[in-house]
Amino acid sequence: MRKTMEEKVREVLAEQGLSEMEEEVIGTLVPCVMIRLREEETVPRGSSKFGGVPDLPSDLSYPFSEGKPLPFIAQYNLAQLREVDPMSPLPDRGMLYFFATVDDLLWGAPSDRMSGKVIYADAEREELVPAPLPEDLPREVRYPERGIDFRLEKSFPNVDAPEDMEEIWFDLMDRLYDLEGREGGYHQAFGPPLELESDVFEACREQTGKKEADWVLLLQVDSDEELDMVFGNRGMIYFCITRNDLLKGNFDEACLVLQNP
Repeated sequence: MRKTMEEKVREVLAEQGLSEMEEEVIGTLVPCVMIRLREEETVPRGSSKFGGVPDLPSDLSYPFSEGKPLPFIAQYNLAQLREVDPMSPLPDRGMLYFFATVDDLLWGAPSDRMSGKVIYADAEREELVPAPLPEDLPREVRYPERGIDFRLEKSFPNVDAPEDMEEIWFDLMDRLYDLEGREGGYHQAFGPPLELESDVFEACREQTGKKEADWVLLLQVDSDEELDMVFGNRGMIYFCITRNDLLKGNFDEACLVLQNP
């Protein structure tokens, strides 16, 4: 089982003879939801998952953009998410679907040209039907199906190092995340994004013009060999939305960003 962030912090600080700083460092952590792949091969209809085909209500068509089908990335069963995170800002029922554009995924377009689609459906599991992928969707973006579990976790906020920890802060971050040597799997909802280049939320502000908005991370997807997902140069994609749009249910206002290590 993968170690929690608190366990990794204690381990790294102990290795460096800094166990006395445990309480201070752990005190900086903020809540998030980590997303893990399930081992089971069969994913029940309407369950949270990556890849495969989306389970859509009969009145919702497979999404296209400019005449092209959008690759299906993931779906959340929001009742499953609510069981793990009672404070989730998302609705407590229904489904949330994540799609991206083919060119962005295949060619790694810059963040100011990224585009995606997030769709909410207030539907019960028995109302859902597996929607076949369109025939003209490229093979490279037909991802294998894997069920997912949510786990309430903690991560570091994207802030400058505390004054009394500047000397060890960046070394600590490198040891905890090992971004260059990572094997994939830093999939996450809520909390601060794991940034590979620059401020993800600032990229969203620049992309949308919503400069003063408070942004929320809906889904962070890492390049992951188990999912046959590789974004850019083993980068990550981030689906974000302003808190105001989220509370109003304006999921069509979501923003998509790609970053590379």
